[in-house]
Amino acid sequence: MKVAVKYCGSCNPEIELADIGHKIEEALQEAPDINVVSRRSKAIDVMVILCGCPRACGNKKRTRKRAGHCIVVAGESVDLVPVAEKDLPAQVIQKVKSLASTKS
Repeated sequence: MKVAVKYCGSCNPEIELADIGHKIEEALQEAPDINVVSRRSKAIDVMVILCGCPRACGNKKRTRKRAGHCIVVAGESVDLVPVAEKDLPAQVIQKVKSLASTKS
């Protein structure tokens, strides 16, 4: 499964976006059957869109079209569900692994 991570412009961050993104990418790189790829790659299975605030400006249609599934972090939420900042990486990783297991 190919997973890409897209960051917003970080103009109004309410969370530590770089730290969260690093934790997510690091964990996914260690996971079997998951390849972290560039957001410009072809045939992306999951796009993780990391936005520093609820505005979610990085969640654009053209970005979403690049992948079969998208997971959107927007401030302290994942796919519109409230999640504490400290739990964001674990929640995203769990969602990606869940999608990977359904694909296998």
